[in-house]
Amino acid sequence: MRFARSLILSLALMAPALPALGQLASASTPLAVDLKKLPVGTWADYNMTVSAGGQTMKVKSRFALVARDANSVTLETINEGGPTAAAGGKQVIKLVLVPDPVNSERPVKSMVMKVGDRDPMEMPLDMPGMPAQRFEKPDPKKMKGKEQVKVPGGTFKAGHYQEVTQGVTVDAWINEEIGPLGLVKLTSAAKPGATGPGGQPIPSVSMELVARGKDAKPIITKGAKPFDPSAFGPPPPK
Repeated sequence: MRFARSLILSLALMAPALPALGQLASASTPLAVDLKKLPVGTWADYNMTVSAGGQTMKVKSRFALVARDANSVTLETINEGGPTAAAGGKQVIKLVLVPDPVNSERPVKSMVMKVGDRDPMEMPLDMPGMPAQRFEKPDPKKMKGKEQVKVPGGTFKAGHYQEVTQGVTVDAWINEEIGPLGLVKLTSAAKPGATGPGGQPIPSVSMELVARGKDAKPIITKGAKPFDPSAFGPPPPK
């Protein structure tokens, strides 16, 4: 179960970087875009680097709004690299959210994960060690100002927000026109020697927008199987 938790916490949809900061259970994911108005199919690609203890993990992630109806909005993320390679290849996570997840006490209605060629699997929302997923609009009181930010995906005017939590400084550059999150760039840095639960060093994280578009289609369309923690091991031999 430890591997399953670390995989989800480091790569879970809508929290690509904050949970990686030593499993900060109090962290919420900034959501600057109104998902009720965003065109279905909107996607954004990011490069993420997580470094800790002299080791570096690189992950490519796509976040996409793939469905919406009167009762829910559905987002998918596709992660490649890092722990997903050891688990069997590309990882897809599907989150079905309430129509307005911002500040909702229970924004996630269901979560399904698919790893490599394996069948999709329903994920428990109350897994031990999983922080409660929350979404909130960036706090205006934490904005340091407006800045021009250059990333591989272009140059954007963005609000620069900064938050310090449990010895970790998180800087996020937000533009409301970048769906589905509004995120242009994110960096984090922990104080020297800072550790998370279990005494593990808190990693540093960087994340940058590399591309975006409006033609995403759902990847997980097959019905999900019940949760099976053994599915997180290495892929079976062929």
